[in-house]
Amino acid sequence: MISSINSRNIIGIDSCDIKVEVDIGKGMPTFNIVGLASTEIKEARERVKSAITNSGYRFPNARIVVNLSPADMKKQGSFLDLPISLGILRDKIHSKDKEMTNSVFVGELSLDGTVKSIKGILPIVIGARENGYEKIFIPRDNFKECSFIDDIEIVPVNSLKNCISILNGGTTKLETEGVKSEILKDEEQNHTEDEKIDFSDIKGNTYVKRCAEIAVAGGHNMLMIGPPGSGKSFLAKRMTTILPDMTRDEMLEVSRIYSVCSNSVERSGLIERRPFRAPHHTSTGISLIGGGTDAKAGEITLAHKGILFLDEVAEFNRKTLESLRQPIEEKSVNISRLKYSVTYPSDFILVAAMNPCPCGYYRSNIECRCRRYNIERYLGKLSGPFLDRIDIFTEVKSVSFDEINSKMKNESSEEIKKRVENARKMQYKRFNGNAGKLNRDMNSSDIDEYCKIDENSEKVLEMIFNKYRLSNRSYIKLLKVARTIADLDQRENIKESDILEAFSMRRTYYTYFSRLHD
Repeated sequence: MISSINSRNIIGIDSCDIKVEVDIGKGMPTFNIVGLASTEIKEARERVKSAITNSGYRFPNARIVVNLSPADMKKQGSFLDLPISLGILRDKIHSKDKEMTNSVFVGELSLDGTVKSIKGILPIVIGARENGYEKIFIPRDNFKECSFIDDIEIVPVNSLKNCISILNGGTTKLETEGVKSEILKDEEQNHTEDEKIDFSDIKGNTYVKRCAEIAVAGGHNMLMIGPPGSGKSFLAKRMTTILPDMTRDEMLEVSRIYSVCSNSVERSGLIERRPFRAPHHTSTGISLIGGGTDAKAGEITLAHKGILFLDEVAEFNRKTLESLRQPIEEKSVNISRLKYSVTYPSDFILVAAMNPCPCGYYRSNIECRCRRYNIERYLGKLSGPFLDRIDIFTEVKSVSFDEINSKMKNESSEEIKKRVENARKMQYKRFNGNAGKLNRDMNSSDIDEYCKIDENSEKVLEMIFNKYRLSNRSYIKLLKVARTIADLDQRENIKESDILEAFSMRRTYYTYFSRLHD
């Protein structure tokens, strides 16, 4: 007897069709799995055998060969347990071949026949829908993660026996409704437990808040320098509150990433908030960029469409920081292995923070104990090419007593967010509806077309260029930031004041770094 069951394989954050072919024939009793199966898939032989027996079915005393097609593609994970079991028990299933052909099955089996949750269910379901399948059978515990996907029937199953019962005409209505009611209950509970953070919490540092607003509006990378306790991390965590809400496509893209990469057993459904990732400065290059033997995604991918915050950036390994340069420019990272390669998205805003010296108090109101050589060596940990990827540099000063004790109401995240959204709308219109393109992504032709300046602005720009010996990259970044400032004021033309404000956000670079990289 030969049976065929459809499943899917994860590749990066996408999935592809896997056909599980099971041949039960005469001969010495054996159970072999072929088709470039990983160790965890080969171990399915014992899980499947125990699950079938403990579910009340008789395991065939015959020669069993399982072929995973296409045979030249590496298969990883434990999600093929369920389709392998169904292929072996095909004679117990009354569904017609056409119904089985239009369905996909994924799930890991416990020894007692329970179907356990798997990682990466979201791209599997989306891929099945895109390939025209009508129905997909998934573990019950994964239903919450993909319940919002339309145009494909998602059937949650809790055991091998339950799955066969449904295939033989059993109802799924009560099971599905029960899971959905649990989802609504969990969402209400999570909503009440959410921590509320807001820009109005930030006392003083008005100029730094302005820099953060401009950075978010145009997608510009930002570096903050200041003494310990001045509020750098406090501000960075609140920058996600002024980012525009994600579109439906962005939500799906981010949710797919977390579905594949998250190690959490209790995964939420559609991710609606932009990510904020803050890896520790001891993080390795693999954990930050991605890689390893199984080519996992790194922090830069988990920060996709959100913010990557590198606190104490000067303490990161220099090679690790240098490896960020290409993903920042390309907004993606390609991880190659011997027989395959995976491309992960990495479209994020980089926000970095650092102390001005090893003791942390250089140019502050507390006496610095560092020698000049130590200060320059510390600042020199950030290379010129890495700093070239930063658009905005700003100093964060210690807050005074009067600012901390002030009763004046600060501007809320909602007010700032409205200006950011209006600026993003101008960019959306400017770039012909390309939501993924921001001012930071403008090329030379875009600069010529959209960054037109009057005669006075041109004279100011020329003076700055000659006095500070701007590089071509620095000159372009200055214009991009000026363009964003004009967008925040809802103006089509860049004024002299925009050029001056944009340059003020590079003065910190010349204060700390220019002598090191001249």
